[in-house]
Amino acid sequence: MFRPLSLLLLVAALAGCQSITRPADYDSSLVSVRCMLFAGKKPFDPDNLRYIERFADYGNASCKAWLGKLYQEGGHGVDQDFNQARALFVESARVNPSSNILLGQMAERGEGEPVDYAKAREFYRLSGSNAVLPLGRLMEEGKGGPKDPKGAMALYLASSERYHDNPWEAMIRLHNQGLAFDEAQAKRYQQLWLAGFVREQNRRMAVREVFDAVNASGAARGVRLSYRFKADSGTPQVTLVTSSGDGNVDSWVMKAAARISMGDSPPQTDASGVQEVVAPLMFSPQDTARMQSICGRKPCTQ
Repeated sequence: MFRPLSLLLLVAALAGCQSITRPADYDSSLVSVRCMLFAGKKPFDPDNLRYIERFADYGNASCKAWLGKLYQEGGHGVDQDFNQARALFVESARVNPSSNILLGQMAERGEGEPVDYAKAREFYRLSGSNAVLPLGRLMEEGKGGPKDPKGAMALYLASSERYHDNPWEAMIRLHNQGLAFDEAQAKRYQQLWLAGFVREQNRRMAVREVFDAVNASGAARGVRLSYRFKADSGTPQVTLVTSSGDGNVDSWVMKAAARISMGDSPPQTDASGVQEVVAPLMFSPQDTARMQSICGRKPCTQ
């Protein structure tokens, strides 16, 4: 019994030493950010490399990934070594699956191994939302699997969090090339589009001239606008449906509304090819403070 017990005590002692030497914040976001900054800092500083290596050894997934990128590129205090880079990316991905994108890039470029688009696709899938664009690109090009632009468009739309983000732009490019939505996709598109339209309207209305006109009127003012979009245009025809009762306010509101555009992203329309959005807006003198917080020290103007 003596030898097995001694071995167990030795293992426990080693584990205890590791917990003492490894700082409690080894996997904190602050350490991760430092590794990112140190990896990109020029000129090269050996102390920065030692910091990254130390926290990579402690088990910080981000620091492992950044150390791997140093080996991938070479010339940052380490020789280029694709095998070492790949090993570090694998270790990082065990803790943080998003690091699989780095393995996907190596497989796609053939770094240290033959180009393997099928393997790249799989790594991109494992990586999740941060690898949607490269995965979709391979699907569009038919590399590593069947050519599937419609599947790529569905992937982009499902991954888009808001109008005009990167997956949205990739999706709208394919949609404008003639790829149609199914019913569920059309519904999601419209939801994201409407949220984006509201943000665009709020941004365009937050101009000093509108609030100055409301303040000059001395009372809260409400208007109702109609935006008529055609199926092939993201720029609407704007009509004042209900006046504020003050011509100066109406004039500035309409000038602001005339600048609203959804670019190359028209809304989903019915069989008539037209989509109308009716928007009631309310302005009050108290909104001046809100306008100033939006504009900061620079004046918001048309």
